[in-house]
Amino acid sequence: MLMLCLAAINSDNDKLTFEKIYYQNKDIMYNCAYSILKDTSSAEDAVQDSFLSLARNFEKTHSMNGNQIRSYLIITVRNASYKIYNKRKREISTEDVYQEEEDISDLSVDTENKELRDRLFGMIKALDKKYGDVIILKYYCDMHDKDIAASLSISVENVKIRLHRAKIML
Repeated sequence: MLMLCLAAINSDNDKLTFEKIYYQNKDIMYNCAYSILKDTSSAEDAVQDSFLSLARNFEKTHSMNGNQIRSYLIITVRNASYKIYNKRKREISTEDVYQEEEDISDLSVDTENKELRDRLFGMIKALDKKYGDVIILKYYCDMHDKDIAASLSISVENVKIRLHRAKIML
């Protein structure tokens, strides 16, 4: 994946910078994607799409600091994950259509949880972006308030306030 992204970058100096950014952020991006998708290959696809997006627009990131780039990547991977999640949700497998009634009754708890998760995702996406981003970073990417503050270039107190307001809105 890294080689594919590096091919989109022209300058050798930019390639070294990109590689450093890749190794610093790949794990947290994967964790964020996996927390949304619950699937290894889909999470890897979301991370790859995000790094390809960064590589295509790498010249625009020269004015950004490390925390701003991390925020950009986390939000990009989150959006890519939602895109994959929604696409997967719309696909109907033939196994689901022909599943026997007794199998469905055994899965009723999982179905209820899935419906609740889907509703919650929809509600989070409907929030103002500044509140939705904090919720995603805190609860889906498992970031600490201090890390969220650094990523979004806001104070830790502001993170706490946004989390509180977002919870009230939800």
